[in-house]
Amino acid sequence: MLRGEQVDKLIKGVFTLFLFILCILFFAQKMNFVTADLGRHLVNGKLFCEEGKVPVTNFYSYTEPKYRTVTHHWASGIIFYQLWKIFGFTGLSFVYVLISFITFYLFFTIAQRNANFSFAYVCALLVLPLIAYRTDIRPEGFSNLFLGIYFFLLYRIKKDDLSVKWLYVLPLLQFTWVNLHVFFPLGLFLIFLFGFDAWLQKKDFRPYVIVFCCAVGSCFINPFGLEGVLTPFTIFKNYGYMVAENQSLLFMQERMGGPLYIHFQVLCGLVGIGVVMLIVKKEEYRHCLEIILILFFCFFAWHIVRALPLFGYFFMPIAAHTWHVCAGSYSRKVKKWLPLGMCMMIVILLIRIVCMQQSYYSPFQGKSGLGLLPGVHRSAQFVKQNNIDGPIFNNYDIGGYLIFHLFPHIRPFVDNRPEAYSVSFFKEIYIPMQEDEAVWGKMSEKVNFNCIYFYRYDSTPWAQPFLIRRLNDPQWAPVFVDDYTLILIRRNKKNTQLIQKYELPKEIFRVRKT
Repeated sequence: MLRGEQVDKLIKGVFTLFLFILCILFFAQKMNFVTADLGRHLVNGKLFCEEGKVPVTNFYSYTEPKYRTVTHHWASGIIFYQLWKIFGFTGLSFVYVLISFITFYLFFTIAQRNANFSFAYVCALLVLPLIAYRTDIRPEGFSNLFLGIYFFLLYRIKKDDLSVKWLYVLPLLQFTWVNLHVFFPLGLFLIFLFGFDAWLQKKDFRPYVIVFCCAVGSCFINPFGLEGVLTPFTIFKNYGYMVAENQSLLFMQERMGGPLYIHFQVLCGLVGIGVVMLIVKKEEYRHCLEIILILFFCFFAWHIVRALPLFGYFFMPIAAHTWHVCAGSYSRKVKKWLPLGMCMMIVILLIRIVCMQQSYYSPFQGKSGLGLLPGVHRSAQFVKQNNIDGPIFNNYDIGGYLIFHLFPHIRPFVDNRPEAYSVSFFKEIYIPMQEDEAVWGKMSEKVNFNCIYFYRYDSTPWAQPFLIRRLNDPQWAPVFVDDYTLILIRRNKKNTQLIQKYELPKEIFRVRKT
């Protein structure tokens, strides 16, 4: 017969297994390669591995090839390229899911250590859909992982679970991070904050000062030197083009809607309640570190929606810790009744997963699995098989895809790196070309475009009207369309046979009313 402690361990084991499986299911989502940045990252990696080069100009595009740019994520491209070369897209996707899961595990472990299993479990369930907001393979996955490692080490050192000597690993990690993704200053922020907390708690903070200075110095070990160090503070500028992931939460909520933003606001409300309770209990001084951290990432996510997963990761340990502290003498009662509440939540969640597969709270949203969505390579194969030449006019979203498939034979007009183009390019050329027929006609005559290659679901205000006008333009013939892209070629002598063979009838195109 099992003893009480063995029963508790068994129950925790079952609940943990369910949580981890659910976590992996949320992370394992097939990627729409047509709009992803991954294609460009793979070419970056190939360029370095074969030629030893790191792009310092926008040489992928034929419009502004000499425009100075900082490839701040160059090392991520090398890792992605080598994994893709060995394991393909499915293997690369598997490794990325593993990285995301390890990140989740690190934060969940700290949540358990600094609260208890019940509080940590509830918080983990609450944030799962939020941290899976951005599942595409991106360099920011490394930033999430490094934040998890930093927080895990620093928090355990703070609690005297690890020797302070582990701090000296961080400068080496910082050197790696600065070449992987632009969020590397967050590592410096964590070191500084934990050092400040040590000073506040009257502990020896000198090791933190030494490590912080070494970590700052290691940031300069990158191909761009000081420019690379300063890039995180200058990259989120006004590009002349509005990048959705860099917009504020309120803007995106008004523009896109959906439960994601409401979910985040509810969690922010819970954070606010927890902070107020700490202040009422006069615990804010002892838990200043946690309050600063969660408020910082709350503000960060409000300001830039791409930071929503970061808030979710830090919500897990900090909210669990805050609620555990606030429970105080009631913690035993909470521990007694919380498992029952968790069981009810899991049953409700399972019902939603089975009965509402397209629900935001379900990992099964039509693209579960590893690798890429089916058919994403068809349009590029069509272009290559039929020897369609440039110059090409494409939209912003599809640029990385074109770089992967067609570069250097065909260079894109634009790609999804707003920092790699001038503000005037977007404001005076790219956007006006789609809004104003006079500008389009002038640029079309100047460049002599041979092909228009667009992601069909471009949601910018100008894209769909532009495509409708081109479909009705006698100078252009639609020759390919699928679930992702639309390709038109110019009616000229060179394309005559291709148009005769592949031209699509106008009747298949419809304007969808919204």
